Amino acid sequence: MSSINSPAAEYAYMAYLTTMFRISGIAIQYYDYVLTLSREIQFLWPPHNKQGWYTMACLLNRYLPLFGHLSFFITFLVPGDISVCQGLHVFHQGFMILSQALACALCLVRVYALFDRSRIVLGFLMGIILGAVINACLLMAAIHGDRFILIYGFYGCNQMTSTPGGLYAALAWTGVLIFDLAIFSLTLYKAFEIGRGGRLWNVIVRDGTMYFLVLSIMNLGNILMLRFSPPLLKTSTSILTNVISNTLVSRLVLNLREQHAAIAGEPVLVETEWRFQSAEPTAEPITFLSSDQVDKSMS
Repeated sequence: MSSINSPAAEYAYMAYLTTMFRISGIAIQYYDYVLTLSREIQFLWPPHNKQGWYTMACLLNRYLPLFGHLSFFITFLVPGDISVCQGLHVFHQGFMILSQALACALCLVRVYALFDRSRIVLGFLMGIILGAVINACLLMAAIHGDRFILIYGFYGCNQMTSTPGGLYAALAWTGVLIFDLAIFSLTLYKAFEIGRGGRLWNVIVRDGTMYFLVLSIMNLGNILMLRFSPPLLKTSTSILTNVISNTLVSRLVLNLREQHAAIAGEPVLVETEWRFQSAEPTAEPITFLSSDQVDKSMS
């Protein structure tokens, strides 16, 4: 009889953990989409909202992950096909880079607006994004030694990431972490600047400082997993990290649109009651850019 501590049992347990991490991330993605669909319709859909490039980027940030992460479920339809796993792995790497670049771009626009369209802030953040994308593409192309194994009783692609491969992937995600820390620092600075008169916590929460802090922590955890965890667990949190990033950025955009509508005295849809009612602003007004202003400011 094989021992419970045998390599086969250990591989099966790590494959189970990886699958649970990935399924939990995708479950969060679809659950949050359903929860926020009514707000998306009110604040992003026509005819009440202009369909400029910023609004289209917000919608793409919501729908690209919904379809991109379906590649994970495709692997369960073709068990034991290593060639399919390799092809989906290449697709998923490109999808993750595109998805993160899109989320970063939306965060950039928000901070650019907070700093009164400062070209210095814009150039600084665009430089980080460009460097992170180039860094990720080069490192992902350099990864070699990864392989997929078949584990009895487990469908899907079980990726064995080599130590060099985990290091390269961790360095690729480091660019995203640097950007998140830059966004967090700039937003926190603006929160303190606005909140000198009081009610600092409301300003911090409303401007998404906590969102950016959570993004930074998630990316740091993902980097540590890629660098130090066993081969079968190295990529286990990548989908979850990507989902949290897209979800929080989507919620940040919707919250800002809702707050802007409240300050303007427009009707706001209350999700729990499924009816329209007037909403009063709960904190001191700050500078908001409408979708028209954002489109013009970046042109």
